[in-house]
Amino acid sequence: MRIIIKGGVWKNTEDEILKAAVSKYGKNQWARISSLLVRKTASQCKARWMEWLDPSIRKTEWSREEDERLLHLAKLMPTQWRTIAPIVGRTASQCLERYQKLLDDAEQQAESDLGLAGVGDSGPSADDVRRLRPGEIDPDPETKPARPDPVDMDEDEKEMLSEARARLANTQGKKAKRKARERQLEEAHRLTTLQKKRELKAAGIEMKQKKKKGMDYNADIPFEAKPAPGFYDTTEELKRESTKRLTNIRLDQIDGKRRSEVEEEERKKDTKRAKINKDSGQAQAAQSQAQLRKLQEAEQDSIMRRKKMVLPAPHVGEAELEAILKIGGVADDAKALADGSEIAATKNLVGTYKSAGASLPTRTPRATATQDHLMMEALNQRAMLNQQTPLLGGETPSYNVQSGTGYDGITPRHSAVQTPNPYAATPRAGALGGATPLRTPLRDELSINRGGAASVMATPREEKMRQSSLRNQLLSGLANLPKPTNSFTLMMPEELEFESTEKVIEEDAAEIAQRRKEAFEAEERARLLRRSQAVQRDLPRPTAFRAPNVDMAESGVTESPLAEADRLIQEELARLVSHDAVAYPPAGSKVAGGKQNALVLEELSDEYLALARNEVDQELEGPEAKEKYEAFTVEFDQVWEQIQEEMKELQQIGLAAQFTHKRSLMTKQAAKAGKLEKRLGVTLGGYQARSQTLATQLLTSHEELLSSELELASFKNLRIMEEAAVSTRMEALNKEVTQLGSRESFLQQKWDGLNRERQDVVERIEKLHLMQQQKQQAAGTEPVPATEITSAPTTTTAAASAEGDDDEEVGPQPMVA
Repeated sequence: MRIIIKGGVWKNTEDEILKAAVSKYGKNQWARISSLLVRKTASQCKARWMEWLDPSIRKTEWSREEDERLLHLAKLMPTQWRTIAPIVGRTASQCLERYQKLLDDAEQQAESDLGLAGVGDSGPSADDVRRLRPGEIDPDPETKPARPDPVDMDEDEKEMLSEARARLANTQGKKAKRKARERQLEEAHRLTTLQKKRELKAAGIEMKQKKKKGMDYNADIPFEAKPAPGFYDTTEELKRESTKRLTNIRLDQIDGKRRSEVEEEERKKDTKRAKINKDSGQAQAAQSQAQLRKLQEAEQDSIMRRKKMVLPAPHVGEAELEAILKIGGVADDAKALADGSEIAATKNLVGTYKSAGASLPTRTPRATATQDHLMMEALNQRAMLNQQTPLLGGETPSYNVQSGTGYDGITPRHSAVQTPNPYAATPRAGALGGATPLRTPLRDELSINRGGAASVMATPREEKMRQSSLRNQLLSGLANLPKPTNSFTLMMPEELEFESTEKVIEEDAAEIAQRRKEAFEAEERARLLRRSQAVQRDLPRPTAFRAPNVDMAESGVTESPLAEADRLIQEELARLVSHDAVAYPPAGSKVAGGKQNALVLEELSDEYLALARNEVDQELEGPEAKEKYEAFTVEFDQVWEQIQEEMKELQQIGLAAQFTHKRSLMTKQAAKAGKLEKRLGVTLGGYQARSQTLATQLLTSHEELLSSELELASFKNLRIMEEAAVSTRMEALNKEVTQLGSRESFLQQKWDGLNRERQDVVERIEKLHLMQQQKQQAAGTEPVPATEITSAPTTTTAAASAEGDDDEEVGPQPMVA
């Protein structure tokens, strides 16, 4: 018998089977899922899904924030990794491995800082310890990546894969398969019975069936009215018809289509349906790919189209920078002249303008090295884990608590590294502590302001004497100054002069675009003026023209100059109108061919056009031209009115046709809308009824909620009133209880006294009765009945009860329950 040990490294095939099984059976049927995997148990399958295959698991690198959160939670909840994992957003095994790695890295870093790593062989590192040795078995393979499948799989693995594929592909359950199998058996039994009956009937043997109660509509005719017998006997004819009917019938005609044929037809239908679904799926996939491609292109376009960079205006212009350079150059020249002079006063007066901040670094210095609080906290937790109980003795481990690790509160404290500011810590040369950094340096070559706090005298008289001595020293120093030479030297750097002469200000892109736009608009206006008046005024124009009649010109017949001019004008007019109709079509019109088929006209200059207009104006100013123009205007008005009337009639006809078309279209749309409404009523009728029911239920629930809120408010008010009145009620009840207690004690004491008196009276009566009996026995008379003897004491008890009643009136009244 072969023994199979379940567990070990996971393979890609097992991972894929587990994913498919989880998608089918869910996350609660691990026993069923593990039945698909021969070498894995249910707990291993669950651990593999929860620790590695679940899509919600994060497998990216750990960030510093996650490390800080992990260390802080491990400090608050040690060894509770199942609780820490959802807070950090990782699995429990990931949190444990990361925690151990942080502790090992912190310990290794501490050893390297102390210089222990370089002394001899310090032993294997943390990664070497975690790495498996040859022959060792991974204790937790569910958290490791899967191993690739071998080329030649075992027979067990192949059988497992085929069985899993068959079971996962089956969408029916056990009950559905059993029902289908029972239906197939019933259908086979029915077909065999029917085939047997038909074969027996074809052979001339008819099976007698038991008569069932009721009407058999397959064999009998309901409400059959048999015909009345005639004059002739028809039995022979009936026999001949029955035999004739049975001789020419074949068995396949009686049976109909066989099951194999029906299955073949169904199989063809299934293949056809699968092909249609595949085509539709490919179309959908192509459509989704096209949409994804469009989104990627849009994203690329948005990335490529960058916005225009808008920079603020500079605070210091180029002219100011040049002035500063000139001033600096002049100061340097003056300082050089003063240094070359032998007079000490000139050197003292002419100082340097360079600030002490000139020696500052040009780049921002690197931030100072700070302690890694994450590693410090990891070292602290490693020390806490390695700490022994105080009962065993030994040294207490040392913790890094000098500057605080930021893990002493509820949440870890983040420490942001600040960029150092060298200017804030640079003192001014010669200035006192606390002075403003990088301020203008104080030039005091003549020692006017020296002395400091030591020179301040104690009395005002000494202060005045010090001021007068300083003034005298200054006057004597100024008197010893030499006379000015008034010799100046103006020097201009050649490079600056050359650059200033040849430097050209670059034109802005917006100005270039504006200039081009203005030039284009001016060119458009000039081009519009070259067009015909009909195009300029946007008058109605024809869209199609015939070529002018040139038969006379081609036949060689001589024409008069006027006829030739008229013909040329007509040709030019036809060419111009056809060109305008194609090149500048009216709004709403369509011309075949487009602007590419427009005639090419000769470009005329503006001066030539102006000369032509002047000649036309001069010709129109003559008397004959005016008469022709007036006659033409009259004729044009008549033709225009006739055209307007025809246009109105055509417009009316067109509007009527549009009206009828729109009405028919509206009728069709109304019928279509009615059908759609009926279809929607059939489709959405249940939803509408359900929505109405839900609306009524919602209103009822809302009313109940309002009533419940009202009752709640009433009970709250009642509770407030009861809480306010409970104190007084408790006081009254306590008072009444005390009264009842006192009365009860009083009555108990009274009852005890009366009971004792009754016993005493009864004892006396019994003694008297015995004494009387003895006397009577001695005297020989009849004994006195007990009723006579006891009648006397009753008065005493009655009197005592009366006294008790009087006492009860004096005492507290009992409360009736």
